Amino acid sequence: MKRIFLLLTLGAVLTCPSLVKAQDSTNAPPSGPPPGGFHHDHGMGFLTDAEKAELKKAHDAAITADPSLTTDEDAMKAAHQAGTPPTDDQKAQWKAFHEKMDAAMVAADPAVAPILAKIKAHHHHDGPPPPAGA
Repeated sequence: MKRIFLLLTLGAVLTCPSLVKAQDSTNAPPSGPPPGGFHHDHGMGFLTDAEKAELKKAHDAAITADPSLTTDEDAMKAAHQAGTPPTDDQKAQWKAFHEKMDAAMVAADPAVAPILAKIKAHHHHDGPPPPAGA
């Protein structure tokens, strides 16, 4: 009798973790940013480490040369992290900011121009095609 009780108790204990885990499984969306896009490695996973380092160096130099870029960048990030779909105006502002930042980075280090072109080509390849004439 003791063996049967021991086996039943052991069986119940061993199945409890799987029951608890099954109860944790819900249809709720996962927390954190959605997969893909800029949320993973800022969408730069296709760049080499050397290209990433050169890009960061140019970014830092652009920020040093024009501190207002930091304010603009922070505003764009805050709008993006708000979790609401961007308006057409916000999309236009984000595009204008990227163009301004890219120009400042190229001014700081012309060697990043091919890297920026690579990023632009990659993002256009993964997403919708660019508008005609772009």
